[in-house]
Amino acid sequence: MEREVYRLREKRIGVSLERNLRPFARVREFTAVRLVENGKVGSALAEGRDEGEALRLARETLRFSREEDYELPSGCRARWNRTFEANVEDIAGELSALADELGEEDISLSGTVELITRRFSVESTAGADVDGAYSLVKVWLEVGGKVPFQLSGGFASWTGLRPLVEPYLGLVGAPGEVKPPKGSVEGVMAPVSLYPLLLGAVLWKFRGSTAVKAPEMVAKEGESIASPLVTLLDDPRDEGSLRYVKADDEGVKAGRNVLIDAGVARGLLWDSYTAWKAGRESTGNGIRIGERIFDGPHNMTLAPGRKGLDALIGEVERGFLALGVRGANTLDPTTGDFSVVVTPALVIERGEIKGFSRFELRGNVWQLLKNTTGVGKELARIWLDEGLSLSLPFLRTEVIV
Repeated sequence: MEREVYRLREKRIGVSLERNLRPFARVREFTAVRLVENGKVGSALAEGRDEGEALRLARETLRFSREEDYELPSGCRARWNRTFEANVEDIAGELSALADELGEEDISLSGTVELITRRFSVESTAGADVDGAYSLVKVWLEVGGKVPFQLSGGFASWTGLRPLVEPYLGLVGAPGEVKPPKGSVEGVMAPVSLYPLLLGAVLWKFRGSTAVKAPEMVAKEGESIASPLVTLLDDPRDEGSLRYVKADDEGVKAGRNVLIDAGVARGLLWDSYTAWKAGRESTGNGIRIGERIFDGPHNMTLAPGRKGLDALIGEVERGFLALGVRGANTLDPTTGDFSVVVTPALVIERGEIKGFSRFELRGNVWQLLKNTTGVGKELARIWLDEGLSLSLPFLRTEVIV
C-alpha cells in the first residue's frame, strides 16, 4: 500500500477596523492522508495532528473507490523557510493613523490586515520529503468618500500599508459624477477588478483536468490567444509571491510554468492524477484544498510591462479606469463571456480623469487579452483564502461600452 501524509498549520494574527480596532488571532491545523492500494485511491482529512484518524477515514473511502492504475507521484526532498514576524500593535497603529489621516479629507477607511504564516509538510512512500514555511500579509480595505471602492492586496514582507493605498488616493478626488463613456473606448483594469474575470477563465483553459474532460476547449500550444503584450505564468519561486513554495502539495518539485508567452499559448498545469489520466507528467501544480487535490496555479502572474499608471491613463483618449466590478460570479469560465457592473469607474477624457460613473460592461476575457494596449510595470499581490496567490499589474484594453 502506498501512503502520503500532508500536514498544514496556518496561523493568522491581525487587526480589523470598523468603528474600533479589534485584534484577533486564530490557528488552523489539519492532517490529510491519501492511500493507494491495488489501483484504488482513498483520501481523508482530520483536524489537528491526528494522523491515525485521517488514516482510518482514508481506509474507509478506499473501500468505495473504483479500481485504477494510478500511483502516487515520485516526490522530491525540499526545505525552505520564508517566514517573518510583524507586531500587531504596529499594524494597528499604522491602520489607525492612516484612517485618521484620510478622515481629515472626509474619506473613511475600514478593513482587515492580517499576518498569515503557513507551514506544511508532505511525506510519502513514493519519496516525498517536504517541509516548507512562508509568511504573507493580507490586506482588505474599504475606502469611503466621493468615490468609494475596495482594495485587496498583500505583501511578501511587512512594508506598511501606504504602498498599497497611495496609487489610488490621488485618483479618487474626481470632481463628481459624470456620464459613462459610450462606444469603443479603452479601459484600464485595476488588479482588483481584473482578477475575478481572469482567474476563472484561466483555470478552465489552462488546466490538465480540462484537457481530460473537454480536450476541445483547452488552450492549444502555439495558438495565438492574446496580445503580444501579454505573458502569463505560474511562478511559485518568485520572491514576491504570497504563496512561496518549492514543492506542491503532493511533494512534487514546483517551478516556473509559462502558460502564455507574448500572446501565444504554451503549456498547461498538471497535478499527478490528471497527468496520469492524460499520459503526461505532473508540472508540480497539485494544490490541496481540504482532503482533495486539484491542478491549479501557485502564483498566477501576469508579467509586468513598462508603463506606470500615469502613462496608462495619460494615453487614453476616451475611456475609464475600473476600480471594481460586481457580478463577476456570472462569468462563464468555459467561454470567458462575462457581464458585470463596473463600479466605481473613473471616466477618462484626453488622458485626464473627469469624474466617476458606473455602467454595465459585457465582453469576453480572451478578447480583453487580445485587445490589450498597455500593461503596468508594478505588480499587485492578491491572496485567496483557498491558498492561491495572484500577481497582477494594471492592464489597459479596448472594450465596447
